[in-house]
Amino acid sequence: MKAHSLPFALGLAALALSACATIDKATIADRLEKFGLSRDRAVCMAGELDDRLDDKQLSQFARFVSRLEQADTVLEARRSLRQVEDPKIARAVTASFFSCAI
Repeated sequence: MKAHSLPFALGLAALALSACATIDKATIADRLEKFGLSRDRAVCMAGELDDRLDDKQLSQFARFVSRLEQADTVLEARRSLRQVEDPKIARAVTASFFSCAI
């Protein structure tokens, strides 16, 4: 790889990672709205989660809310919640909920 193409490749990789985070943020906002939150609160929470979590954690939570939407019962939703093992995600969701409730 030529020396001048390395910065371009790094920039492209950063852009791809940023796009993934944007998609996860949009997915989270859409799912939270489907669960009954107002659009403003759902967007607020997605933004707060984006600030509080790293990209991996944000993707994990986006997968969680996607699975949660498919749950037919509270028991299935609870099983899905157990798959999120990162306590930082749980704290971020709680803090985001209260932050956006004001």
